[in-house]
Amino acid sequence: MDQFPPQQSLRKPSLRRIIWTDYPAFYASLVPVVSWIVLLAWLPDWRGDGPIISPLARPFFLALAGIVTLAGLAVLVWRVWLVFKLFGKGLQVRGKISSVEIRRDHGWVEFFYIFDHKEYTSRIEVHRNAQTKGLKAGDLVVLVVDRANPRRAFIRDLYLDA
Repeated sequence: MDQFPPQQSLRKPSLRRIIWTDYPAFYASLVPVVSWIVLLAWLPDWRGDGPIISPLARPFFLALAGIVTLAGLAVLVWRVWLVFKLFGKGLQVRGKISSVEIRRDHGWVEFFYIFDHKEYTSRIEVHRNAQTKGLKAGDLVVLVVDRANPRRAFIRDLYLDA
């Protein structure tokens, strides 16, 4: 397990794959959508029986949905930026998965690798999908490691389109 030759360049990750694989990004992308669905279900009265929420409370719930939307989008932008930054400046390293725990819709993958003559262990939170379900302990993977913070790494192929 070591670094790949420096001339081997990294392909850019796919936004779709980042959102579909990275659990924090996936969850952050759902938060704005769900908050507005809930808000739109409560604010108007579709049956004509009167308001479900008091007209005085409507501005509060609109502001709350706006704040939640901004928070979700901020987390999403940060995660996407982090992955793109790492793929742009990181180094590819061979690693080995030490454990995988996926329950229901998400879980984590833990792996170890050698970077700059030191052994590191890292862990990523993943959304359950076809690629993450196929991972198992003992699999050899290619990682993208942050040069400035070698404890931060991502499994390269989870973020690239085939």
